[in-house]
Amino acid sequence: MIWRKTLFPAALFIVAAVCIAGCTVNVGNPAPTTIQTTIQAAPPMTTEATTTVIATTSLPTMTTVPTEKVVLDEKGTLTTTSYKTYDFKTLMGYKFVYPKDRFRITIRSDKPVLGYAVNTEQAGQLQGSQLVPHYVSYVKGGIDWGLIDPVMVIEKATDSTKEFTMQDVRPLTYVVDGRWMSYDHNYDNTPPFNYEIIIVKTGGPTQQSFDFVGYDANGSISSRNVNDAR
Repeated sequence: MIWRKTLFPAALFIVAAVCIAGCTVNVGNPAPTTIQTTIQAAPPMTTEATTTVIATTSLPTMTTVPTEKVVLDEKGTLTTTSYKTYDFKTLMGYKFVYPKDRFRITIRSDKPVLGYAVNTEQAGQLQGSQLVPHYVSYVKGGIDWGLIDPVMVIEKATDSTKEFTMQDVRPLTYVVDGRWMSYDHNYDNTPPFNYEIIIVKTGGPTQQSFDFVGYDANGSISSRNVNDAR
């Protein structure tokens, strides 16, 4: 009986140990925790194209304004004993012409005439016998101007154009003159003939207008016959 008393507590001890062992949770190293790390990718660097606007200054276009001006276009009739004058003042508005004033003269005529400009004061004396251009065979060109002091000369014009540039200041008158032929027998008995004169101002500093008193369009052309003065 003694062993039974001893065995019984030992059995209880073993059963208690087994129970304790069965209820014990085997806690080992905890399972590694997976931390989900989201890596935010940086957005791609976008380089915007930079447009550089270069300001340009446009140079103004130089427009050449025509400077030519027709100041006279006249048709008429002459004889071998007559001439006609065109006063730049009363006809064209130029009280004076100045250095660097340029004119282009065109004369068309059925017979050769003289075209020339003179001081307006001298033009008023052409009706006298002393201021008549003569034909002479021994002078170059065949014309003896005598006391006439011409500028802008066209000799024996039938279809001629010539441009002139003034060198001084003066009141000017242009003359179309057929009288020289009266001294050349080749033109004896020549009937009246037609002519045309065109004067174009091609340049120069003078800009004038019809701003003077006493302008009379009907008095702009002077026609005289040397036979009337004789």
